[in-house]
Amino acid sequence: MNLTHTSAVVIRSALGWATAALFGTTGILLLQIPGFPNLVAAQITAGTIGLVGGLSTVFLIRSTVRSFSRKQSLILPLVWALSCIIGVTPQFFTSGTPLKMTVLTFYAFTLSGALGGAATAWIVRSLRKDTADSPIAPSVFIWSLGFGIAAVASGVVGERLSMIMPEWLAWSIAFEAMALIIGSAGGYAIVKLSRAAWPGRSVSARSDPFSRVRGNDGHPIIILALLCLPFYLNDFSDIYVKDWRLWIGIDYITVKLFPCLVVFGLIHSKRMDLSELGLTVPSFASFFAVFFIGALSGIFIDQNGYLVLGNFHGYLPLSGIPEIASPLWRWIDLTAGLIMTGICEELVFRGYLRTFLSRYTKCASIIVLISALAFGLIHWSGGGARVLVAAVIGAVFMILYLRTSSLPAIMAAHFVVNFVDYANVVPKDIFRFF
Repeated sequence: MNLTHTSAVVIRSALGWATAALFGTTGILLLQIPGFPNLVAAQITAGTIGLVGGLSTVFLIRSTVRSFSRKQSLILPLVWALSCIIGVTPQFFTSGTPLKMTVLTFYAFTLSGALGGAATAWIVRSLRKDTADSPIAPSVFIWSLGFGIAAVASGVVGERLSMIMPEWLAWSIAFEAMALIIGSAGGYAIVKLSRAAWPGRSVSARSDPFSRVRGNDGHPIIILALLCLPFYLNDFSDIYVKDWRLWIGIDYITVKLFPCLVVFGLIHSKRMDLSELGLTVPSFASFFAVFFIGALSGIFIDQNGYLVLGNFHGYLPLSGIPEIASPLWRWIDLTAGLIMTGICEELVFRGYLRTFLSRYTKCASIIVLISALAFGLIHWSGGGARVLVAAVIGAVFMILYLRTSSLPAIMAAHFVVNFVDYANVVPKDIFRFF
């Protein structure tokens, strides 16, 4: 079978995982045994589906790659079994509203799907010379998203059908639906990876995150100070300014208008290109993937970071932002204000800072570490825990930026993280699992 033939690969993959779901019903039947633990039954069901589904993926890949070793044939099903078990387990250690449990299910299976997807992509790429230079991120993302959607759909189908038929039958059908979605997404992920370097298509090396950074652009350190210092000084207004109108004026001038003017001057004077600041237009698929990963990761870290840190505060918050009394200005600040915050902070602490640091080092880890620390410290008035949580989010955003060299999707994700945290429109409790 040609792994670039979308319909054939998707259908065969979907059928393989659907067969896996049939084997998985053995775990559901265990629930008919009085006193049998629900957690164990769920893990057996999920593990069986992952094991057989992984085997079906092995057979699919072996139909075109004869050099598939026995070790690889064993490892891949085991990884998928582990992925499915990891995905289902957290639901038995967290309680909450149906919406919260749905969000938890999506997070758990998205992350576990990425594990199995990465294993599949690495094995395919190692076996096929024509995919040796193909990036695995798009394929892993498809597996991950498919896993998350499948788990949520399964939960919805199972809950609805259990109202009108025996529970074991309802959940058997639900797992079949889940397996079909996983198999279809997995088949497309394999096609996506195989097409990236199929003969007749151009094969390019992975993009160098520093390829657009000029080695000797003459940017003085004073520009770095002009861009960064306002963010550090602005927190003094959080401490000492109590009138919300004065606070808005200071905030919008110092860390929104001023950085934009400096960036505009750099671009207008041709001292920097748009690409050096991450102002490039990504493809729709790239934008969606980066936004999806950035927003979900940022919200998870922001809403759970303080809970994980527990009693560790480093130092207590020194201030709080004054409450905006005007409903109109409050919503202006929560929309236009937070959009500008996402744009300006990304331009400075991802776009410019990467370009600046790249003049001294090409080590991605050092750039991520320094930029994360610099970003975390602009939240210094919020206390030690806030600095640490912001730094971790900043590290995730910088990793995404180094991978894509494009900031628009990260700016959008930054806005969503802040909006969820400040607007109180979406219940924050549905994202808190610790």
